[in-house]
Amino acid sequence: GTRVKPVCEIDGESTAQVMVIAGCDNGGSAALPNWRLNLRFAAAWEAAMEGAYPGLTRPVLCGYRFYNQDLTTGSLLIEIGGHANTLDEALRAGRYAAEGLVKAVG
Repeated sequence: GTRVKPVCEIDGESTAQVMVIAGCDNGGSAALPNWRLNLRFAAAWEAAMEGAYPGLTRPVLCGYRFYNQDLTTGSLLIEIGGHANTLDEALRAGRYAAEGLVKAVG
């Protein structure tokens, strides 16, 4: 029954933490031929966010699932906060994640 609220503080404001999720090949049932490209992109995005806003990110989750990432390279899933975060915390995190994305692809 305990709610987990993944947060950090940025510029004095409580901000939801962000996790990037990348589907990974398990050598069997989850065959994602280009999963390393997506994982590399996930790591670059996380590094850009963390470099600009320390504490914003949680570790990249490499899951043996598709998440539609088998359809094209460069596809990732992000999780912003959790069910205990406020809308304001999530909106701030979304803005910072978008800034990190610009840096990662720029």
